[in-house]
Amino acid sequence: MLSRVADSVFWMARYLERTDNLLRLLRTDYIAAQDELLDYDWQLLIDTFGDDTPEKKVMVSSYREALNHLVLHRQHEYSIFTNIVRVRENARSVQDYITKELWQSLNDFFHTIRNPETKNLILHNDPVTALDILLRESIIFYGTVDTTMSRGEGYTFLNLGKYIERCLQTLDILEFKRKQMANAETEAVHWKYLLYALSGYEFHTKAYKNSLQDKEVIHQVLYNKQFPHSVIYSLGQMDRYFQRLVDVSQPEHFAEIERIIREMIESINTYQKKESVAAIDQLIPDLRLQFANLNQRLSTLYFGNS
Repeated sequence: MLSRVADSVFWMARYLERTDNLLRLLRTDYIAAQDELLDYDWQLLIDTFGDDTPEKKVMVSSYREALNHLVLHRQHEYSIFTNIVRVRENARSVQDYITKELWQSLNDFFHTIRNPETKNLILHNDPVTALDILLRESIIFYGTVDTTMSRGEGYTFLNLGKYIERCLQTLDILEFKRKQMANAETEAVHWKYLLYALSGYEFHTKAYKNSLQDKEVIHQVLYNKQFPHSVIYSLGQMDRYFQRLVDVSQPEHFAEIERIIREMIESINTYQKKESVAAIDQLIPDLRLQFANLNQRLSTLYFGNS
């Protein structure tokens, strides 16, 4: 596979996973703001997931403004709309390497976000309905990948991008929820909506006996190998899919990326042994540095970027 094609498939998956995670967070936090968190800080959400440069910072005073910026804004670099456009652009450039069903599902996603009714629901009516419609398109994408894509290099790079982005998004959402808890009277509510945002609340009620204890929530989100949005699960899947590239890689390139991924797995296993919630204050920045290195080396060694 050409490095250009691998790069496009890889980023197609990353932008889609980023979209899916932000949609789930917005849906759960909107519901939380209506039901339990009446003093919800929408500005904190914008500051965390909006444009990260001071000159582009946006001030919002209501949930409608926040949702408009994060979902519909066409000039916002990290909005749902922008991510879907990027997914579609990457898919367009590699149509010979993806199935026609996958291209159709992405086209449908693109037209859904552009539908005036989606905008009307978010700005004037029920945002949850709009977010549910968009999430359904995301689920269709993943199902289409699973049922129509051949298990070749394209499928491998797609899943590698998916799990790298999932890991980073889990860390982002965990950090965001901890910021929310800094001034909260009751942490349990925020832990609950963290798990909802990661599609993990039902898992928690079945796998853990106590009700929303901080150590148990942190264990699930970071260290539980059975939870599909945990950091350790995503790292394991990254390693699994990268191993499929051994026969099509230059040995020294494969060995370097394999070493980086294995060091990340070793790092999180080391932190787990400390059994301390406070340890995540160091774990998260350590993992971010390792991810930055991984992304840079993948870009250079596999995608032909200098």
